[in-house]
Amino acid sequence: MERKHLSWFLALLLGVLIVQNRICSALADQDEDIPHNEVRNWALKFGVDLWEFGRQFTKMNEIKSRFKDNDIEVKRKDGIILLRELAAEVKNFMDFKRNAVMRLMDSAEQAALSELDGQSNSDSGQLSQQHYDARRINEYNADGKLADGARHMDIRFMRRFERLPVNLSLSSILVPHGVDLDETDVKSALQWSAHLDPLFQNNLERDPALSWQYFGSSSGFLRRFPGTAWPPEGSKGSKLIHDFRTHNWFVQAASSPKDIMILLDASSSMSEKSFDLATATAFNILDTLGEDDYVNLITFSEVVKTPVPCFKDRMVRATPDNIQEIKSAVKAVKLQDTANFTAGLEYAFSLLHKYNQSGAGSQCNQAIMLITESTSESHKEIIKQYNWPHMPVRIFTYLIGSDSGSRSNLHEMACSNKGFFVQINDYEEARRKVIDYALVMARPMIMYQADHPVHWSPVFVAGKSGGLGRDSEYQRRLVTTVSTPVFDRRNHSVRVANLLGVVGTDVPIEEIRKMIPQHKLGPNGYSFIVDNNGRVLYHPDLRPLSDGNQYIDQLRPKYASVDITELELPETEIGNDHELVEINKNLLNEMRGDMIRPKEGETEFTVLNHYDESKRVSTRTHRYFYGPIEDTPFTLAIVLPEKYGSHELVSQQEIRHSRNNVTEYFKGDNWRVHPDWVYCEYNSVSDLEKERESSGEYTSRDQEPSFGSPEEQVLHFLARAGRPGWKWMSVRPKSPQPHHNLHGTSPSAAHFGAQHLNVQGSRKAEPYYCDRTLIQSLVRDAMVTDGLDRNTTSTSNGKEDKQQGYQKFVVATSFVATRSGLLRWIDHIKRPEDTPEPHFSEDNVRAMDSSWYKRAVDQHTVEPDSFVYSVPFGSGYAIKSNATLVTASHAIFVEHRGHKAPAGVVGLQFQHDSLAKHFINITSACTGMTGCKRTCASDNLDCYVLDNSGFVIISEEMEHTGKFFGQIDGTIMDSLVQDRIYKRVTVNDYQGVCSDSDNPYTAAGGNVQPHRFGSWIMQHLVALSASWLALMPASLRAWPQDDYETYDNEDVVFVENNYSDEYEENFDNEYTMPVDQEMDEFFTTADVEYTTPPPKQHRPHSGPRFAPDPQNARRCDLRTDLYMLQPERLNQGGQNNPLKGKLTNCHVSGCERPFSVQKIPHSNLILLVVDTLCPCGSKQLDIEPMEESGIVGACSTRRQSQEQESRRRPKKCINYHPEEIEIQQCGRGSTLLHMSASLVAAHLLMVSVTFVLANA
Repeated sequence: MERKHLSWFLALLLGVLIVQNRICSALADQDEDIPHNEVRNWALKFGVDLWEFGRQFTKMNEIKSRFKDNDIEVKRKDGIILLRELAAEVKNFMDFKRNAVMRLMDSAEQAALSELDGQSNSDSGQLSQQHYDARRINEYNADGKLADGARHMDIRFMRRFERLPVNLSLSSILVPHGVDLDETDVKSALQWSAHLDPLFQNNLERDPALSWQYFGSSSGFLRRFPGTAWPPEGSKGSKLIHDFRTHNWFVQAASSPKDIMILLDASSSMSEKSFDLATATAFNILDTLGEDDYVNLITFSEVVKTPVPCFKDRMVRATPDNIQEIKSAVKAVKLQDTANFTAGLEYAFSLLHKYNQSGAGSQCNQAIMLITESTSESHKEIIKQYNWPHMPVRIFTYLIGSDSGSRSNLHEMACSNKGFFVQINDYEEARRKVIDYALVMARPMIMYQADHPVHWSPVFVAGKSGGLGRDSEYQRRLVTTVSTPVFDRRNHSVRVANLLGVVGTDVPIEEIRKMIPQHKLGPNGYSFIVDNNGRVLYHPDLRPLSDGNQYIDQLRPKYASVDITELELPETEIGNDHELVEINKNLLNEMRGDMIRPKEGETEFTVLNHYDESKRVSTRTHRYFYGPIEDTPFTLAIVLPEKYGSHELVSQQEIRHSRNNVTEYFKGDNWRVHPDWVYCEYNSVSDLEKERESSGEYTSRDQEPSFGSPEEQVLHFLARAGRPGWKWMSVRPKSPQPHHNLHGTSPSAAHFGAQHLNVQGSRKAEPYYCDRTLIQSLVRDAMVTDGLDRNTTSTSNGKEDKQQGYQKFVVATSFVATRSGLLRWIDHIKRPEDTPEPHFSEDNVRAMDSSWYKRAVDQHTVEPDSFVYSVPFGSGYAIKSNATLVTASHAIFVEHRGHKAPAGVVGLQFQHDSLAKHFINITSACTGMTGCKRTCASDNLDCYVLDNSGFVIISEEMEHTGKFFGQIDGTIMDSLVQDRIYKRVTVNDYQGVCSDSDNPYTAAGGNVQPHRFGSWIMQHLVALSASWLALMPASLRAWPQDDYETYDNEDVVFVENNYSDEYEENFDNEYTMPVDQEMDEFFTTADVEYTTPPPKQHRPHSGPRFAPDPQNARRCDLRTDLYMLQPERLNQGGQNNPLKGKLTNCHVSGCERPFSVQKIPHSNLILLVVDTLCPCGSKQLDIEPMEESGIVGACSTRRQSQEQESRRRPKKCINYHPEEIEIQQCGRGSTLLHMSASLVAAHLLMVSVTFVLANA
């Protein structure tokens, strides 16, 4: 019985073994679809070959040893100490600029005060010799003689002044359209402002880093130093500039912050032509506002409407985005019904009152701008109810056209409410006359004659960069302007408070950044500055919108306004840890709040970093240190990478006591230094001229004495440093004590005559400045990297290297870039002379800023013994297969006493086809003893080498090179994401550029304009009628025709305003707090429409994106899905185990598509092998940025939340003076003297016709 049971048991066991064997065989056959062991071996051999070749060819170990052979130290950085040191340098730099402007202001006020009555008239015959009209400088006839009315000016090209020819002793006059130099007030201002030339020159001697200096006269001309012709060479602009009086640097310096309510008549009583003119007037008012101002625009007919729905019942900050939003919405407004002025005024008064009482808004000036074609009354009752007796709200009225009854009413409204009346007859007047409101708001400040607020404008794109780099001539530079008002201190027969103008100077951002040396921050470290509104003055990722050359052609700045929260992008996809995500976001917002207060502090959080035009992304934890720049509205932040930014390599070569001539380490032409870094520089042109004269060098008088390149400049100072008596000038000159008139003391005659001309405390106290640490580090780096080319492996020719056992790669260039900004390279293949491609050194002279440098340093924290490989995007379509170069870079870290710090990056550029051949040789062979059925040479296997951003480095199809793999096989890429091999990261770009051709408020878009010819006829008929009316006898006219009108109303009782003229110095987190819930008690009229149409939903454009024309460009939010390799996922099971994947259910036949992924050691690469037998459909993934769908613009959720962000008001608000009511000037209309030439001609023609007919 037991035997029987044993037989059954053995039979059963045999059957199980047979079945199991068949299953295992089947599985083995399926598993053999991809030879996973071979994939592992291929990747291992390929990675080791690349590493060994690169390690030996770049001589990285020799460089590291040379550093260690010298005295070195790896020193810990104290972020707060470094911050304070750099903030003090920036403050010192900005003090020079501010003090220069304050000296100009003092001199301008004294010059005007010293002018004798009637002096300008008596000297009018000599006026032509008192100024240089930029339009007529150096104009010559064909015969070589000076043209009639032109003046000669000696000029020479100056790199510092946008590479333009200038005169460093004289200023020139720039004249906007509509300004007549023969007008009395213009002639007078030209006369006394000529005295500023010696001070302009002296300011430049004190501070040779000073840029353009200005005096912008309220009468309309701009005195600019140094003198130069207009338009500048190479500009396509006309001889007329844009009216600078509407620019931020002028308007914001002339008036304190303000809340502005614009009331635009949109009733059917307005003609289309008048409404277009009214709209242009409103737009010009909007263009004068700045970041410290608040604004809203409402249209009124029978009901009150807010064109931008989400601005309803609110004042919004006058940012460029909000201004553009209002403009776009107004273009879609339709005229309808009758005008209900009472409803519009009630709404405006209530909203302004609410903001004043709640502590929101600017908490300073408040004004209503009423724009209409006609009104039948002056609306005394409603104004009396809301605005009298204290008149906290000024009223400015703009009459479109020449309705006589309306003129009287609007004139009365403005004059009885501390405002101004303006009559607008054409678009030129709409542009020119809006500035009158700012001059009126400046009156209290002028009457106190104490405070001269210093204003720093937002940043804008100016002219050519002044850098020495070879590419600087083609770069535009970013600039801010510091300015302050100039008051009229003269005694007049009637009470006036005249603003003479505004003085200012441009401050190039590149000069500010010189105060914060990059070598002190290290690789991937950076700095940025924010203002009191949280807007950045500069940041490495700041990308201002193109201005379409409007500055170069018209001298018209286009200001940038980007919040720091739009540039620092916290990581928001940290697994499924939503709490950590919120903490990351909150840390950024907390830092922003501290910087605005301003408060010193430090924090740490993880951010996204994008490279290569937002095609790559990585995450990095940063340590932020921030603190105020004293006596400015700015706060400085420095950012250091958490993993390697806390330590720096200290390795310097003493120059003065060196036995060798250190210039010997800089032989040849195969080295460069960073063109934007300051190693050594002369403090002025004259210092360089003196040095060259003493050395017998010839200097052309037509050209600025300058160095041909940054390398020439470095060699010059290294040679000087080797001479006896060399002194290090490593401390920048300190700014003089704060200008004595900052707090309101009046200038004296002695001060005007002598004070400005002393040069003590100036930046030219020493002839030059040298960054001793940087230049001695440069010399040490040059010594360490010198001579590496003498033992370099000979030019590879593709022959087998028997000693190494692998095929060499055809290297085009090898290079090393160091912490001191030094770049050395060796060309191993002679470049064709006719090649259009720039040399490696031309594109990579700013090595530490290059993607390959930044990525190599980051890669060191992932895998120290590795290279970062990349190919140009889309390079697979190159005509020549060997034209594509692979760039490989590796970061050298030097260790000392347990701490490491980056010293530099070494790298290679080699031909892609040699890399591909080596890859094919490896992956076409079986490495195991048993052989393999399939290799990458098989038809049914596709093999790819992908980098850590998902781009193809090697593929069997050459056109795939440099292409994103998701565009080749999105199904596999999706699977790699699901398997956590790659991580999909959404990157938001809040500085995106989209086309403005599709106005979201109207399908047609653009401003509705009447027929051009009809518009011209109507414009001239209306203006002509006004001029005829002006010629009528006074008894027939309803208003006087003086330039400035007086208003006398005995029924009005003026009571002293008790509003404070200064802010409390506090920080208001709820500065822009919504007030909607409290508005009902103020809006009592039933005529206010509380419903506005919602903004149209935006559907993002599909297909490739093209950069729009700058004239039609707008800011937009773009969204991009980018990809990051997760190397820890591939290393989890050990490097010897590839990850196996399989696509299932991707075909009706039920077949499967396996693939295998293996990390390639010593690199940022992976090997992907895909089975192609199963015909799975493949989708495409795109990394092109797309505009966010849904509500766009100011009404988007993000922009709405941004409106609530905190800001800090300027310290001073001067909006009231008890004697201002004595000023009688409050408005003017068009007179015959102010008309254009065409109107005058038409008028004279009509007079002639009338005379002929009357005497016929």
